[in-house]
Amino acid sequence: MNSLLCSKKFYFTFLFLFSSAILFAQTGTIRGTVKTSDGKPAEFVTIGLQGTSKGTVVNQKGNYSLNKVTTGTYTLTASFIGLVPQSKQVEVKAGETATVDFMLSENNEQLQEVLVKGSKGSKFTRQSSTTVAKMPLSNLENPQVYTAVTKELIQQQQITMYSDIIKNVPGVSLQLPNNANGPGGTVASRGFSSAATLRNGVPAMAAGLIDPSNIETLEAIKGPSGTLFGGPLSSFGGLFNRVTKRPFDNLGGTISYSAGNYGLSRLTADVNTPLNEDKTLLFRVNAAKHYEGSFQDAGFSNYTFVAPALTYKLDDKTTLYVDGEYMSGKYNSFYRLFVDASNATGVHSIKDLDFDFNRRFVLDDIVTETNNGGIYGQLDRQLSSQWKSQTNFSYYAINSTGPSAYMSMGLGNKTLVRNVSMTEYARNAMTDVQQNFNGDFKTGGLRNRLLIGLDYYHVEARASTASGVFDVPPLDAVNPGANYNKMTRAALTAFFAGSTFNKTSSEQNIYSTYVQDVLSLTDRLSVLAAIRLDRFSSMGTFNLTTRATAGKYAQTAYSPKFGLVYQVIQDKVSLFGNYMNGFQNVAPVTQPDQSISVFQPQKAYQLEGGVKFSAMDGKLAGTVSYYDIKVSNIVRQDPDHAGFSIQNGSQLSKGIEADVNFNPFQGFNLIAGYAYNDSKYTLSAPSVDGLRPPSAGPKNLVNTWASYRLTNGDLKGLGLGFGGNYASENITALSTTSSFILPSYTILNASVSYDKPKYRLGLKVNNLTSKKYFIGWGTTIPQLPRTFIAEFALKFGSIK
Repeated sequence: MNSLLCSKKFYFTFLFLFSSAILFAQTGTIRGTVKTSDGKPAEFVTIGLQGTSKGTVVNQKGNYSLNKVTTGTYTLTASFIGLVPQSKQVEVKAGETATVDFMLSENNEQLQEVLVKGSKGSKFTRQSSTTVAKMPLSNLENPQVYTAVTKELIQQQQITMYSDIIKNVPGVSLQLPNNANGPGGTVASRGFSSAATLRNGVPAMAAGLIDPSNIETLEAIKGPSGTLFGGPLSSFGGLFNRVTKRPFDNLGGTISYSAGNYGLSRLTADVNTPLNEDKTLLFRVNAAKHYEGSFQDAGFSNYTFVAPALTYKLDDKTTLYVDGEYMSGKYNSFYRLFVDASNATGVHSIKDLDFDFNRRFVLDDIVTETNNGGIYGQLDRQLSSQWKSQTNFSYYAINSTGPSAYMSMGLGNKTLVRNVSMTEYARNAMTDVQQNFNGDFKTGGLRNRLLIGLDYYHVEARASTASGVFDVPPLDAVNPGANYNKMTRAALTAFFAGSTFNKTSSEQNIYSTYVQDVLSLTDRLSVLAAIRLDRFSSMGTFNLTTRATAGKYAQTAYSPKFGLVYQVIQDKVSLFGNYMNGFQNVAPVTQPDQSISVFQPQKAYQLEGGVKFSAMDGKLAGTVSYYDIKVSNIVRQDPDHAGFSIQNGSQLSKGIEADVNFNPFQGFNLIAGYAYNDSKYTLSAPSVDGLRPPSAGPKNLVNTWASYRLTNGDLKGLGLGFGGNYASENITALSTTSSFILPSYTILNASVSYDKPKYRLGLKVNNLTSKKYFIGWGTTIPQLPRTFIAEFALKFGSIK
């Protein structure tokens, strides 16, 4: 009996293996390349096998492969928005590979996103984007100015802080540090304060620390951009979009460790792998463990960051992207010093201060604990050869607790007080749902690239906080003595023990719709027109103690946008101009007589013109532009009625910006930028009329970075880099009764690296001359002296 059972098991096992072999033998493979009519790889083209669920997407080299296709004759299609679809017959034979190549012609015009990504230009820039205009447009086709900082440049500069990425953007200067319990790296751009408010083109919270390990590209989008991105997310000077790293179809990754002075210890990982044989399910995770101290006598940040990402290709027309981010850590509050810059003190610059900036005045046990995270989803669906749908969902929340402090100098700048706050809990959360439809079609023989979008944005906040002045009487600013160390965690806990905490909650909803069309009048001349309708609704702020609600209101705003592009030399040089709008919601004001004034949204209008160029197959690219931004509807104090507010204030900001990216020969790269900004209040309080706002930043900014890497020989992979930043003086306080100016500075950086297929070694020196310099926005914040960063990275598999 046992022998019979064994025989049956053997028989069925043999039959199964034999049948599997026969089945495997009845399948074959289809491979090939897809190029555009100029012979360049057509990345992202969809390949589909009609009558089956088989499909794939063309990779960066223009190649595709369909495996385990059952024998037979099929129709194979290649399609992409902007390219004329093409179909070919293919016969699949058992155990053989059929080769089918496609050459796709452009739908009246070349799709620049495909052509530029397939070019041999510099890796330190991106000459196309799908997020800046919410549709695939090359830089030359887009009438708006933007700068892209790529992961290749971030890696070469061995950047460990988000704020160092920003230094590669022309016309942008840091105002407040990137920190865990405040704004995520507040900057000045075109005379206005801005922050990183977008992630992959959709809303992200402009708060909390941003780690650079998961950034594929940072896009700095210039000018008021309310039409596509709304008022709360876009400052009048622009906004920043983080394009994150996505999974790819090979096993590969990098494990890196960086160490440096001031206690820097940073471990990062980037690991990617397909999760199934057909490579329709892809996974990638980026992570960082970061610790860094301070050049001052106290101060640190210590956090863990992880960002998993999943790509699932449901079929040849539908792709789902799901990713998340989570960060948890402990930090000192970032250093801020407010100076008494009144004319009575005679203190108007750093040299006038008798103050030791190596003292932090806030000890290491004054720690804020935070955890923040989010989940994001994107569903792309190719509806037809002319229409594509994209559905986005995002949720992000930040939680924090603990004490923090900042310093204010007293009259005469001889004494100092520490302003302290205690957070029992603070939670900020946002939810966004966005639907976009992109079309590429002809009407009357003219090409239209149409965007139709709907957006719902919800934010809520809950907090329990108390604040006060710890130092009574104030400290001696020069010789604080034993009182310097008295502000401990235990002392602050006791200080706030009898305090009444302010417990509040608030909610806001924004409902938006927008339409944009790029109409190609000829193969060189295109017109962009767009408009947004935005309905803002604030539920007000609810006080959990008094049970009262204040500040409830609703407001509607329209935001138009127009642009014109003429390619003087097609695909190489374009002249452009734009008229763009931005807006910010303004709450009603209760006047001294208890009447309520309802105001309109604050508006900004930009006129800009310039030239963009991309020559030498993308190896020489850049932009030069002039802009003029006028802001109206600013609420200000009524000069004729004390204590009352009126809405007739105005501000002007104009300037020039230029950037260039040059890759003349293999291994050498140069990026450089220059910006000049002239800002002033044109109608405001008499004490500041005609003066430069403190939010405007330095008038002149220069950034540059040059690098060379040996591409052959025994030392192949050896690279050198050198560059830096210049900023003219920065006004942080200016009126008829006060003035404080941070001095100009030039910061130089250098690097040396050795990059091989399996590992990378690097050494970076920031601030070579150990220059003492400061940033600020109404504040005085000292920056790092000379720092060293050494890196060792191990690479495996295919790196993207």
